[in-house]
Amino acid sequence: MTVTDLVSYEDALASYDPVMGLEVHVELGTKTKMFCGCSTELKQDANSQTCPVCLGLPGALPVVNEIGVESAIKIGLALHCEIAEWCRFARKNYFYPDMPKNFQTSQYDEPIAFNGYLDVQ
Repeated sequence: MTVTDLVSYEDALASYDPVMGLEVHVELGTKTKMFCGCSTELKQDANSQTCPVCLGLPGALPVVNEIGVESAIKIGLALHCEIAEWCRFARKNYFYPDMPKNFQTSQYDEPIAFNGYLDVQ
């Protein structure tokens, strides 16, 4: 087959097994942020709910919100996921003008929940 050969839609579907990933972003509804003790209360003055961890300052070490982890486990169980005995949060570096810390906290390679599924009818 060359680049110019066309394959019918049906043949293309028969040739591949579709696999889809799911990246979920949720508002936790906790009293504090996911990686620090700053309040999540709405309608506060600008920059009044920040700390060295929020700002990504050198030497500031994050502490994971236990309720946030429990929520992730509950969602994972609802999605029939395997729940890891151990997981890791990592910093993915980006250089975007709207991301002053230049990193995003992620669970790219060692997530809390994995290999789940969602039945859709």
